Amino acid sequence: MSTTVSLDERQLRRSRVEVTRAGAIGNFIEFFDFSLYGFFAVMISQQFFPTISPVAALLATFAVYGGAFVMRPVGAIVFGHVADRVGRRRALILAIILMSLSTTLIGVLPTYAQIGVVAPALLSLCRLTQAFSAGGEQSNSYVLVLEQSPVKQRGRHGSWLVVAVMGGVVSGILLSLLMEALTTADQMTAWGWRVPFLVAAPLGLLGLYLRLKLQESDVFKAAVAEVSKSEERHVPLVQAFRTVKKEMLVLFGWVALVSLCGYILIGFMVTLLVQFEGYEMSSALGIMALGFLLGIPAVMGICRWSDRVSRKTFAGLNAAALVIWAVPAFLLIGQGPVGATVAITGWIIIMYPMNLVAGFAVVELFRVDVRATASALPYQLAFAVFGGSAPYVATWLTASFSSMAVAYYVTIIAIIGIGVALFGLPNAREMAVVSTDTNKNLEDEPADPKGASVS
Repeated sequence: MSTTVSLDERQLRRSRVEVTRAGAIGNFIEFFDFSLYGFFAVMISQQFFPTISPVAALLATFAVYGGAFVMRPVGAIVFGHVADRVGRRRALILAIILMSLSTTLIGVLPTYAQIGVVAPALLSLCRLTQAFSAGGEQSNSYVLVLEQSPVKQRGRHGSWLVVAVMGGVVSGILLSLLMEALTTADQMTAWGWRVPFLVAAPLGLLGLYLRLKLQESDVFKAAVAEVSKSEERHVPLVQAFRTVKKEMLVLFGWVALVSLCGYILIGFMVTLLVQFEGYEMSSALGIMALGFLLGIPAVMGICRWSDRVSRKTFAGLNAAALVIWAVPAFLLIGQGPVGATVAITGWIIIMYPMNLVAGFAVVELFRVDVRATASALPYQLAFAVFGGSAPYVATWLTASFSSMAVAYYVTIIAIIGIGVALFGLPNAREMAVVSTDTNKNLEDEPADPKGASVS
């Protein structure tokens, strides 16, 4: 009997490892792909918008970057519906295919000099497809992994998703640095910038392989079985607006802060260092890489610590830390490489655990049968409004005033984030399978003194 239990436990652990790995690879690829555009914004602006001034070209490049984010909510609706009605696995398989394909195509696009105005149009199309697929990726990967995690271990399992995001960014940085080292300035401008985008193809194949092996979670299967008993099959988006509008607004408020800070980091910070502070591209990328490498172990530890405190406390501390750090960080960036490294490392350590808070909210605000849709839509709307606009707004604020204007902007949003954390986000809990007004939580357990449900 004990042998059987032991085998069952090992199989369960193995299944969770496979699920976490499959979820993490998508986060890795998404942020590897998206960060490349931010890192190479200066070169992309030269290749696709060469007929206007450097600042105007950069703003045009970021307009393409931010404009594509309007497709993220569309992707959220489509992929959320697929995930809630057909399965998490199929939605995430489709998302990773589209993401990898669109990123690879950016690496082979002809430039303005070759085909004129069609070049930026094709660039925009690739970015729109990237954003559409991203709409089904990150929140659904949290659904996939945390839905299958015990409540009191979600910080530990979710930490790998957060580190995968960071790993994708730092891998993009390191590959960019490698290309900088292996090519001359002319070669880098002509073709070297393309190589990192082409790496998306083999990464996508790896992610597809891992996701094809997945099985749906038991709670999702239970939700499908429960819904199938009903004579009326609801549309997840309609059901979400009918039952969890307040929860969707709470998630939007938190992810607004996460996406703003994240895309200022990966979409604007290199531009700030190169265009406004006078750094060489290799130096700017080196500072970013060092910041991430120093930050990853700290973020992993902080994310795992989240299982020991209440969700509200964890989220509130993160937002408060950003309020304290935003202004000093932007002051330090102008004080040389050491100051810039300290500033960016601190930003990374504070910001990335906030992604885990968003992951908790995805599974702890919404019941299973509408979870993917109800979480993906506000998640991606926040990314579209605040994340997509972040590099453009930050560039405009810096060019018009100074980089300190960006710090004040972040501080205001972080103060709002404290309120969302304390008054909107729930403490740890398990949600019911089916979202109805009368159905109670299957495991609506009392919280322990530290805010984690008793498993």
